Formats: sequence, C-alpha cells, structure tokens
Amino acid sequence: MTHFLLGILGGIALSLFFSFGPAFFSQIQASIHYGFRNAVPFAFGVSTSDVFIVAILLLISRNIPMDEMILMLNNRWIIYVGAIVVASFGLYTMFLKTRHAAESSENDKISFHNVMMPSRLNVYLRGLSLNFLNPVIWLYWATLVTILICGENDSTLGQRYLFFGGVLSATLSMDILKCKLASLLQRMITFRFLKIFNKCVGVILIGFAVFMVVSTMPRFENNSNQKSIEMMQEIMNTKPPKLHRTAE
Repeated sequence: MTHFLLGILGGIALSLFFSFGPAFFSQIQASIHYGFRNAVPFAFGVSTSDVFIVAILLLISRNIPMDEMILMLNNRWIIYVGAIVVASFGLYTMFLKTRHAAESSENDKISFHNVMMPSRLNVYLRGLSLNFLNPVIWLYWATLVTILICGENDSTLGQRYLFFGGVLSATLSMDILKCKLASLLQRMITFRFLKIFNKCVGVILIGFAVFMVVSTMPRFENNSNQKSIEMMQEIMNTKPPKLHRTAE
C-alpha cells in the first residue's frame, strides 16, 4: 500500500501546482454556472480520461521507450488536433448563453432554481473529451510515467498501477473540492457578471489553443524537441529515490 499512499501525496501536490490548464478553467466555469452537483460530472469526466491515458501509457511503456513516446506526442499534427478541440470549447464557452427564468433580470443574483441546467451526461462528456483530446495532458502523464519507470526499473506493473491509482484518486478528490469552492461563488454574482466571466474563460481557452499552435512553428518546434530530448536524458541519468515496498 506504500505505492498507493505515495501516489495520493503526489496527486495532491500535482493538483495544487500543475493543474491550471484548459480543463481547470472549464471546470471552474461549469461550477459557477451550474452549481456543485451539476459540475461534478465534469470532474469525473476529466478523471475518467486521465485513467484511460495512464492505463494506455503504462501498457505502452512495456514495449515502446517512453522517450520515443514523448517525441511522438510532440508531433505538430497531434498538437493541431488538440488545439482545434480546445479552441472549439473556448468558442462554445464564449458564446454560451446564460439561460435563466423569465422573471430573473441580469442584475439578479444566481439561484440554482432559475438557471437552465444541461444534462449531467453532457457535462461529463465535455470534461472527458476536453481532457482526453488534449495532447498536452498526454505529455504531462507520459513524463510522470517516465519518471516512475526510471526510478523503479524493477517495479511490477501492478505496483505502478497502485501508485497512479493513488495519484488519480487524489486529483479527482481535489477537482471535486475545487468544484465545491467555485460553486460557492454562484450565490454572490449576477447573471451579467457570469456572461462576462464566460467570455473571459473562452478567451483563455482560445489563448491555450493559439499557444499550442505557435509552439509547433519551426523556430519553436526545434527548441521544444531539443528540450524534450534534454529532459529525457536528464531523467534517464538521474534516478529518483526508490519507493519502499511493503507487502501488498
């Protein structure tokens, strides 16, 4: 169980310091817009995609060196597809209409009772697709898988799954907590403010997409590939401390 507990600690740290991507801003927007219960499916969608990504990478790592996998994920066409997905969500968010009851005005505070809610399945699929189709997320998890494998060359596949099970459990719990905290703001803002907020989140998502495309331009791509190679060499040459094993 040591691997699982260390994974929980790692997941909390990662969620606090490295989770400010497109999914984070969309999740906060959904929590403020729809409230806690209707935004939690978004967090589960993100978590489901993370589980699939980690499982796929762990299986691939048995046959393909992870440094090659990271370089493959840096392919410009993969980045373009991810940028289109993120930009599409940005446009959707930017032009998302705040539908409320006819008796409510734009200056009224938001209430759970006068906002038109989407289906929870729709919210879940939004979180799953936005995260799963983002190549940056794949690079993020591929790097973590590489670090674990290099530090634990003799660890079993089951022990790796335990570690990442802890990481994923912690990140899901932290995402649910973020949904709860963000939803508390709903009772303090007006529909007019929410319209402006939606546009701001949309601009942020489109900004992420533009950055992804710009990073694939020849001048930046060469630097990016070189940094990826240097990063992998550093990871390969510097092994993290081994995890202490206990009877599972």
